[in-house]
Amino acid sequence: MAVQRELFQYILDASSLINIDRDNRMNLLRKRKGSVIIPQKVADEVAFHPLIRSDDRLRKFVIKYPELVAQFKNNEEEEYLRLRRQHGIHDADAAAIAMAKRRQLTLVIDDKKAKEKAENHGVETLTWQDFVKG
Repeated sequence: MAVQRELFQYILDASSLINIDRDNRMNLLRKRKGSVIIPQKVADEVAFHPLIRSDDRLRKFVIKYPELVAQFKNNEEEEYLRLRRQHGIHDADAAAIAMAKRRQLTLVIDDKKAKEKAENHGVETLTWQDFVKG
């Protein structure tokens, strides 16, 4: 018996959310909202960063679906702070990697440097294209 992908949860980073939005695939996130987790720092970046302008669709999305936005729990913040100290990784990526690592979930990420860091820390990754195919 095949396992349905909807049973799995995924952590999404800012780059993947932006690319999904740019490809007009936000409806897919709404359909799969039970399997999507957006770290608070990622939500803040896509919703309130002055350089990210997607006709405010991302801002509206994270406001409309606050149940998808997750705070750190257990030792995730400690992992985030450890990752954040590493060269070349910013807040939102560090938060997404920390959550994916501690929760043992797949990370949907497109930033090459952050994807490499995540994989070096044992985190399974997908590109946004692979995520939308699933």
